[in-house]
Amino acid sequence: MTRNRFWGFIALFSAVLLILPGTSLADDTAQLTQGQAGQSKITFGFRLMGGSSLLMRNDFNDHLQGINDLMNDSSYLTPESEFELIRMGMDFSGEILLNFMPNFSIGIGAGYFSAGKETSAERDIYTIFTEEITYNPKFSAVPITLSLYYGIPMGSALQVVLNAGFGYYLGTLSYDLTDRITEPGVWYEETETWSAKSNAFGFHGGIDLEFGIAPNLALVVGAKGRYAKLTDLTGDLDWETQTSFGYLDSGTEEDMTLWFGDYIYIYSGKKYPRIAPREDEPTSPYWSDVRKAEVNLSGIVFQAGIKVFF
Repeated sequence: MTRNRFWGFIALFSAVLLILPGTSLADDTAQLTQGQAGQSKITFGFRLMGGSSLLMRNDFNDHLQGINDLMNDSSYLTPESEFELIRMGMDFSGEILLNFMPNFSIGIGAGYFSAGKETSAERDIYTIFTEEITYNPKFSAVPITLSLYYGIPMGSALQVVLNAGFGYYLGTLSYDLTDRITEPGVWYEETETWSAKSNAFGFHGGIDLEFGIAPNLALVVGAKGRYAKLTDLTGDLDWETQTSFGYLDSGTEEDMTLWFGDYIYIYSGKKYPRIAPREDEPTSPYWSDVRKAEVNLSGIVFQAGIKVFF
């Protein structure tokens, strides 16, 4: 009985299609086609964002903190000031958005990230000499990113947007170091400048709040986590030595790799994290747990900006 009813329905439906005017069927088909095209139409937009990054642990910070700890532990050193660590960085980005289905979009973009700090530490040596060290590490990256966005409407003017993606980071890093020792009537100064380039893949993901403030404009605030590290840091080292009595010398050491490890200072007998540029891996008995130094771009990014869509 069920099979008979099914085939009877098919026969009745076919007869109705034959009776309908041809022009009406053509119009309906055209409207259906246009509706499907409208549903699958790709729209475009862009995002401009700016903010700051809270950085995670970094070899440069461990190196600076190691010097601070050495000054506090050593009996022959009296610290007058300590190095400050790099905690924050600036972060800017721009993306072209492709909306290919409801609530989903792809972002293709680029950005700029930078962090650094010029900081000094001063210490007295046996109350006779005074040493002042100025250290200025800097690192930056231009990420080329691909991101996927999923929006969850929370009302007529608010949307929660989840995002995740990856990027290729074009990195640059450098440091300037000045070490000046003075005693009554005499001073000695040594300077170093080192720089290198390094590229790396990274990942990111986060959440945004979009507030509609105009028909095609939204205010965006959000946060995301980022994981990326610059490694294999090799560059040229420029150095100069001069004294108050006229001695001057300078030079360039090519292809100096930045190494990180624990270094034992004989004056305290303890290990402290240290960064050093060397052509080859340090192998002296004072070094341990040596590896190539890294610049950690990972952290939490807080941003705000605008989204425009068409």
